[in-house]
Amino acid sequence: MTQIRKVPLSQGVQWLVQAVNIGARNPRAVFGAALLFIATLYTLALLFVLPFAAGIRDAATGAPDPARMLTTMVPLFLMLVFVLPILLGGLMHVIREAEAGRPVRARDLFAPFRLRKAGPLAMLGVIQIVLAALSILLVVVLAGDDYWTDYMTAMRTVMSGGTPVMPEPNHPGLMMAVQLLFNYFTYTLLLLCIPLILFSGTGLVDAVKASLRASVSNVAANLLAGGLFMAGTLVAALIVGILGLLAALIGSLIHPLLGALLSVVLYAGFGAAILVVLVGGSYLAWRDTFGDEDAPTAKPVPQASNGHIEA
Repeated sequence: MTQIRKVPLSQGVQWLVQAVNIGARNPRAVFGAALLFIATLYTLALLFVLPFAAGIRDAATGAPDPARMLTTMVPLFLMLVFVLPILLGGLMHVIREAEAGRPVRARDLFAPFRLRKAGPLAMLGVIQIVLAALSILLVVVLAGDDYWTDYMTAMRTVMSGGTPVMPEPNHPGLMMAVQLLFNYFTYTLLLLCIPLILFSGTGLVDAVKASLRASVSNVAANLLAGGLFMAGTLVAALIVGILGLLAALIGSLIHPLLGALLSVVLYAGFGAAILVVLVGGSYLAWRDTFGDEDAPTAKPVPQASNGHIEA
């Protein structure tokens, strides 16, 4: 059985503090991999949406049907749940190698394929689908049988330009509490299973069991780290949003395309930074919870990383 270390509450703060500085040793590889992560995900999303673009356009111009639009987005959802664990594992691999001082590049984001771990990581998508189905079932049970029907009717009204009447669940407080608890275990399970499979060589079933036990054993530290991360992200997003508007305004004085380009660059950099902090914090949580005794010996890296982004 995988050994789980009990960590103090204050460790949640340490994970976030260390994660903020986690790309300092090799920013070229770490942030380059994060940007490559975003570019890969957006490219795949575009490819999966294009075949259904006509249907979405018809739904938007004709009688809007939220159910139809949701159906057309199912392939995109399936792609995300199977690809995300692989990309998250690849970024975590880059962070781990960089933190150990070993040579690593942005393109090592795709290392799970080379390490033959892409398949097991993708199987985490099956668990995510099951959890999503359970989440919908919980909403139906707690909100009432007519909640989803009334909700879809309200969405159809919104898409038609009318004023919707949002349905009220039967047990709103209980539903919110259950959803928060459910989301905690869902995200903690995913972010801990990835390094267990990729670095510890744990099987899928054993990784899920160990992640669930760790979620309970270190619930205080995990919740503190998650709460601080969300609060920090919200504040940073507000600041970046203001800076983005200023960049677009200043750039548009020269040319509208320049303003748009400056905003895109700013938002892409912000997204990469948030991604590095999230994945880096998850790596640190796994390392402190399960240990990383099998990590290879660090080798000195030539001082060629001058802060430039590789990807």
